[in-house]
Amino acid sequence: MNIVIAKLIISLLCVFLVSLVLYKRTGITAWLKNKSAAGVLVGAWVLFRLVPFLGLYVVAGYQPTSDIEGFWEESSKAFAGQIVYRDFWSPYSPLYAYFLGLWLNFWYSSKMIVLTMAIMDGVALALTYEFFKGKATKQELLFKALLYLLLPGSLVFCVVGGQEDVWMWLFIALAFLVYKRKGVIAYSIVIALGVLTTKAIFGLVLVPLFLLEKEKIRFLIPLTLIGAVSILILYPLVGLEFLQPLGESSTLRAPNVLSVLNAWTFNAIGVKEKIWTWMGLLFTVGAATTAALRMRQLDSSVMLSHLWVVLYGLMMIVQPSAYSNYLFLFLLPLVFQVVDWSSRRQIVLLFVFNVLAVVHPSYWWRLGLPKYLVPSDIVASTALAIDYGMQLTIVVVTSYFIWLAFPKKTKKKVPQSVVPYISHWDMDEASKQAISH
Repeated sequence: MNIVIAKLIISLLCVFLVSLVLYKRTGITAWLKNKSAAGVLVGAWVLFRLVPFLGLYVVAGYQPTSDIEGFWEESSKAFAGQIVYRDFWSPYSPLYAYFLGLWLNFWYSSKMIVLTMAIMDGVALALTYEFFKGKATKQELLFKALLYLLLPGSLVFCVVGGQEDVWMWLFIALAFLVYKRKGVIAYSIVIALGVLTTKAIFGLVLVPLFLLEKEKIRFLIPLTLIGAVSILILYPLVGLEFLQPLGESSTLRAPNVLSVLNAWTFNAIGVKEKIWTWMGLLFTVGAATTAALRMRQLDSSVMLSHLWVVLYGLMMIVQPSAYSNYLFLFLLPLVFQVVDWSSRRQIVLLFVFNVLAVVHPSYWWRLGLPKYLVPSDIVASTALAIDYGMQLTIVVVTSYFIWLAFPKKTKKKVPQSVVPYISHWDMDEASKQAISH
């Protein structure tokens, strides 16, 4: 349990630092006003990503564990020229292992995997800043960037856990920035590359984006062509083994709605049944599509942020194969757009969300992946009661932030944007009114 205690201590320290930054908000934002955005972002990344990495893996000599071992297995074999899905198993999209393998040219070590994750996290943050630029002042955006870098959910998942989930937000933010400059074809190409480089679940966002897009044919052509070429390359090499990533949906994890309800139904809901996976997908995509359609006239930064949190927040708690690491997938839009940083309730719940999401996976794993079949299982031991309490709290708090992100009906009509759901003018006030009660 040493890793659990270490993650808890780091998380609480992060919460303290974020609280201190919030307390000094006026002075810090005034200082940021006259600073270079690039300088602040690079300096903050060095301080809160590179320095912890060097301290943990170079000075302390800590060896990467857990998921990083799996990433190393994939990337080292890709680096050696082996074929994904045929020569080694992978739950990720086909380009993922090869992208990681490229970085091994600089340092052939599993520690390079973690450094790559930290670099990609920095790129995602920089793209997020660009995505929201013009929708808030420079100092407000830089302040939120500092908060993001300090939150335990980003720091621990990135530097300690070496997680890649933030890559999906990186690609979607990049796609929207490309859309504004190059149009729908380039936008579609970036999304296709995102699907091929990250996870199959990235494809879920295509449904609401397709329905919102007015140039549907131009949007579909690059996606279809790139998808077809990918299959034509993969099938002769690996056969149907390229479907390996879909097998992840059969892996039962926690916490999710089923894991916390199962005991109270005396194991009668059939958590292993595939029907829950399909029902979860339909509900998740349906809710996200509804959210996107309600916000189709708003600025893209508002629409995409809320859509993203609804989509992947729901997936985190309704899919039996999801777990709390997925917070890292939607933490950036949560911090930059959804959370009201003047609300103590939201801040406290965000702290709780971060700490528990960081600690629970390691705690649950070291308990032997417990499942609760009857109510008495929950209180069979103190350790199990703590685990179940964390699971229940994560599900409830995730549901709160999904509710916060989901647009409420409004009678006030927002002016139509000139470009389909991508506006070139500031709609912050209209957006806030449109997504409030």
